[in-house]
Amino acid sequence: MIEIARLSVRSTARPEQLYARWADVETHPDWAPGMEYLRLEAPIAKGVRGVCRARGRDEQVFVITDLVPGTTFEDSLVLDGAHLRVRHEALPVDGGSEVTLHAVITGPEAPARAAEFEGLAEALEGDLLRLVALVEGRTTT
Repeated sequence: MIEIARLSVRSTARPEQLYARWADVETHPDWAPGMEYLRLEAPIAKGVRGVCRARGRDEQVFVITDLVPGTTFEDSLVLDGAHLRVRHEALPVDGGSEVTLHAVITGPEAPARAAEFEGLAEALEGDLLRLVALVEGRTTT
């Protein structure tokens, strides 16, 4: 396992508000501008597959690997010999949520594939901050 990113921010939004945006995968490009699209093959549930396309990349398959309604959304991008797993979690704290994002690459080809995701930590941090601002009703620059 190779860690790509581990981020945490506080939000005034409730966990279920953040979860609602994660669970609405087709709107991810609203706050993740590096993504062109995401589409699910069935209603959101653990094990459901989908396709996504990052700008400048080919379409790829992903799977919802964990889903806890109201708090947690995790997906895994299916790579040749590896998986890029991104976990979003919002837990209640006084006045809002503690929001964490954890991204790792696993599998036998993880070391070879990790170099493809150089700069992803910074992109994910920007995405997370845009998501929080969007849900809180703020604008970002």
